[in-house]
Amino acid sequence: MWLSKKHILYLLFAYVLFQFLWWEVLLVRLHHENIEKEKRLYALSVSNNKQFKKIESALNHAQRMKIIMVVGEGTVFIILILFGFYRVLKAYEKEKELTERQMHFLLSLPHEIKTPLSVIQLNIQTIRQSEQLGGEQKNKMLESSLIELKRLNRLVDHLLLMNKISKGKYLLNFKRINLSERLKEWMVLYNKEKLIEQDIQDSIEVKADEFLLRLLIENLFNNAVKYSDKMVKVHLYKDALKGIFLEVWNDGDLIHEKEMEKIFELFYRRPADEQKGIKGTGLGLYIVKQIVDLHGFTIRVFTKTHCNVFQIVF
Repeated sequence: MWLSKKHILYLLFAYVLFQFLWWEVLLVRLHHENIEKEKRLYALSVSNNKQFKKIESALNHAQRMKIIMVVGEGTVFIILILFGFYRVLKAYEKEKELTERQMHFLLSLPHEIKTPLSVIQLNIQTIRQSEQLGGEQKNKMLESSLIELKRLNRLVDHLLLMNKISKGKYLLNFKRINLSERLKEWMVLYNKEKLIEQDIQDSIEVKADEFLLRLLIENLFNNAVKYSDKMVKVHLYKDALKGIFLEVWNDGDLIHEKEMEKIFELFYRRPADEQKGIKGTGLGLYIVKQIVDLHGFTIRVFTKTHCNVFQIVF
């Protein structure tokens, strides 16, 4: 069986560490031999025993100091080697994790595209081939197709935006936006999927790129609806001292503290979501974080009263 890259790194580190420690031992031995030779020479050339004892004591002291110096320098180098190995190992693990996420994304992307296309195709074929469908049924199928088209459009927007942001090519178009009104408009679609509780103060305005702001909020809504059990809540309020706060709550599985930073990383998917078969690409919250950073806003994730809370400070 071939060794993995991680095992090779461990073997390489063990080899370097062993060679370095062996070099230290050889260096101490060599110095010790030199000191012993000097002692023998002095023993032959000095007849006064008292004088020889002084010389011997000085040589022993020099030997101890040399050993302390070698051990001290060696310890520093070993610490540097350990730190370097730790950084290399962390970089390798991060690269491996990102590669696995990319593979998951590439495997899930066809499903994310094919599913809405299949729904749209089925709806159109049914409408065309069935003469017994009533107007209400047709409207439902058309509305279902429209929802799937919006889902596809959102995915394309994510991919294009991710490409522009990664290359630093997205130009922000700032304007004053009545966030209170826009929130109510953008929540309409999600209220059809699941009832969203609203606690929105009136006439709150922010300065932002409207396209990115809408994409940010839609991603937060989509995330909350997808992972909630029964309740989703949107809270918008203004604090005279601390600023404007937007909070999106959901009562799904609580996010562990160690995952609260990872969920914003590219292609990251929680293991619990994978086990439950919840579909996703790992792009939504990454896009949210990029938009927040581009605007200079702040985003926090925490749990409160058995809910996950995504809080943005404008």
